[in-house]
Amino acid sequence: MQLRDSYALVARLEDEDSEWQERVHALKRLGMLEPATLAQFAVAVVARLEDTHWEVRKAALHTLGKLEPATLAQHAVAVVARLEDSRWDVRTWALSTLSLLELEPATLAQHAHTIVAMLENSDWTVRLCALETLGELEPATLAQHALAVVARLEDSDGKVRQMACHTLTMLPRYVRHATRGVDSTFEELRSRLLGRIAWYRCRIRLRVRSLSLYWYALPYRPSGPGHARDLEAWNHMIEE
Repeated sequence: MQLRDSYALVARLEDEDSEWQERVHALKRLGMLEPATLAQFAVAVVARLEDTHWEVRKAALHTLGKLEPATLAQHAVAVVARLEDSRWDVRTWALSTLSLLELEPATLAQHAHTIVAMLENSDWTVRLCALETLGELEPATLAQHALAVVARLEDSDGKVRQMACHTLTMLPRYVRHATRGVDSTFEELRSRLLGRIAWYRCRIRLRVRSLSLYWYALPYRPSGPGHARDLEAWNHMIEE
């Protein structure tokens, strides 16, 4: 496809009088471009995530998935917004596209609550994708949402239950050890996990509290660490 043809496809995307089928066709054609070339038209494709027709939004997500991860990551906010789309298949594509972003776990954690909400979706494929995405979180962050994952052990779909078991293996080692020697379908597993998760959260809170008390108990004098702490904080504030 020649570059001028690509510009013609973009013009069709931006034509408010075009039929939704034309916009879908244009997005599919753009998706055939090399990732580096497609990146030049990424903004036009992202704009179609707000299209009034769900098939256009779905096609836009599919096309965005052809971008290089670094380029796609620049539009992560727009992709995450589609997790709350009115159509389940668009939400599923949003989750799939999100998994292609190769986001840092810390960045992904910012959207964890939205992803966890998808575990209650009526469509099993959405729940499956949500569990798979949650498995990419740091273990300590995943532990904050472990109760929602544990609940999926009773999911009506076998593939979702299997994925829930797999996601639970990503938990911190202390919590994960609760599954040793216990069949994942038994109530005993859920009971052990819930107990370990509660204790793990308590340990984290106590550790943070003890570190805070230690930090602020440091000697406060011009040459002491307490003064150095506040000076560093002040310098950080005035630099912002």
